[in-house]
Amino acid sequence: MALPGTVLMQSVDEVPIDKMGLAHYFANYETYLGPIRQRPLKFLELGIARGDSLRHWESWLPNAEITGLDITPCPARFDSGRVRCYVGEQQDKAVLDRLAAERAPEGFDVIIDDAAHVGQLARLCFWHLFEHHLKPGGYYFIEDWGTGYWPQYPDGKHYRPPDPDLAAHEKLLDRMHKSALVQAVYPLRKATGWMRWNLVRRRFHGHDRGMVGFVKELIDECGAEDMTHPSFGTGTPRRSRFDWMRVSLGHVVIRKAG
Repeated sequence: MALPGTVLMQSVDEVPIDKMGLAHYFANYETYLGPIRQRPLKFLELGIARGDSLRHWESWLPNAEITGLDITPCPARFDSGRVRCYVGEQQDKAVLDRLAAERAPEGFDVIIDDAAHVGQLARLCFWHLFEHHLKPGGYYFIEDWGTGYWPQYPDGKHYRPPDPDLAAHEKLLDRMHKSALVQAVYPLRKATGWMRWNLVRRRFHGHDRGMVGFVKELIDECGAEDMTHPSFGTGTPRRSRFDWMRVSLGHVVIRKAG
């Protein structure tokens, strides 16, 4: 499901064209998939619209077996015999399991989510595919997460971040800490220091709508080792399921840990 205004490369020989003015999408694909593009990859794209993107992948990934999913039938025809399209919703786990069993029973090497751009749907789809149908070391790309900032999306909302500054109580404690009286009286200095440490702002006003909130959940997964630290965290200590995660304007790239 391509966004309005989306333009995709029609041929591997073409100069990359901006998608919503974001040429670095293609730079990311070149960076991470370029070194492996000759391999017999198992490749899945969610949200294929007319199939233009699949034509590009069919040409640029000459040995890949390519699978597409969209809520409407794809009208494009492909000559290589390496492309197959399915109809269904990205959050439908039964559909995802079926296409994975038929096309990549050992897991996909690459998955691209360019489907609904709705946080809850992308989230359900991501965790199911990531856990069950993405190979260790595989890549998962999420496109257009910035729709969470667009109020015309069902789960989006305008966001106006406040100016970075200390809260009123933090400013008061800072002034107290610097005062001659507090510095001269040890118990006051200790008490003020304790309050400055324990009353510091713990939460920052953020944007948790739609795709933006989903991306922040993925950042939490990057912090799994700290969240479950045996001395400071909770739960069973574990490492992140991500090898790494890269976030850029409108684009997320995740490599699954081996």
